[in-house]
Amino acid sequence: MSDSDSLPRIPLGPALPDMRALPTLSAAQVLHPAPDSRPTGQHSLLGADWEFEGQARIAGSLTVAGVWRGRLDATPAQGEGHVIITESGRLQGKLQARSLSVLGHADGLLQASGRVTLHASAVVSGQVRYGQLQVNGAELNARVERLVDLP
Repeated sequence: MSDSDSLPRIPLGPALPDMRALPTLSAAQVLHPAPDSRPTGQHSLLGADWEFEGQARIAGSLTVAGVWRGRLDATPAQGEGHVIITESGRLQGKLQARSLSVLGHADGLLQASGRVTLHASAVVSGQVRYGQLQVNGAELNARVERLVDLP
């Protein structure tokens, strides 16, 4: 009997994902994706302890619970492209999405062809361009502009 056999065993249960089921990408797939390999129906998360700086194009939808600085394009086809900035989330820069819900802080150019919802906990400054706008008691110090379909 070894020392490790005498240690108590604590089941972790669903706390850890099945490592065999996690998707992986090769460098070639990341640098040179197939033209028809764009994922659909996916939701991504920038966690509360994460910070991102740069620019990205997101297929699917995104929840920002951490800090995003830079440019974010979440305007894919097929009705996707919803971005949620949670109460702990902060976005600084330029955002383009199909729809946007803000519960945290956002500063910069925010553009959504559909609905922009600013919740009571939101603090928004800069410029907001929207198809529809719903303000639920948010702190809004921004230039707002409705997007109009041109003939």
